[in-house]
Amino acid sequence: MAKQGSKVLGILEGKLSVVRREVEKVLQGLKREITAREAALSALKADYARGLDLLRGKAVPKAVPAPRRPKKRARAINWKAVFSALPARFGVKTLTAHPVAGKKPKAHLYAVVARWKKEGLIKTDGVGGYQKAGAKPARPKKARRKVARKVAPKPAPKPAPKPASEPGSEAQ
Repeated sequence: MAKQGSKVLGILEGKLSVVRREVEKVLQGLKREITAREAALSALKADYARGLDLLRGKAVPKAVPAPRRPKKRARAINWKAVFSALPARFGVKTLTAHPVAGKKPKAHLYAVVARWKKEGLIKTDGVGGYQKAGAKPARPKKARRKVARKVAPKPAPKPAPKPASEPGSEAQ
């Protein structure tokens, strides 16, 4: 019979542990609710104290800050559209003149140009700029030829006076 009593005790202990866990869960929930309500109560007490001070003229009303508007985020730039708007040959100066891309710092524009080069969309130009991949290669600038200046012709010298002919030697 001792075996049967220990068996019953084992079953009861198992059921008791299940009940004990359930009671602990309920107590933890109550503790959380008490903490939340105590925080709300302390906030209400602070508001009450401020109201009493205002009523008695002891405190100046607190300025309520204006609600903050979220900052406007800059829209993403469509770099494909910027690229298609560029001429066949361009430089960073041309990019800075673009109405959308020109608002970005030069360092950002150089990074975009480097990405285009890496993607094979552009290549460096011999002149110091960039050219689109499908564009004809740039011709090197020719040295300017010196053009001979046209000088106004000098006026012809005045003819020398004819010597006076002798009275007897006239041609007939």
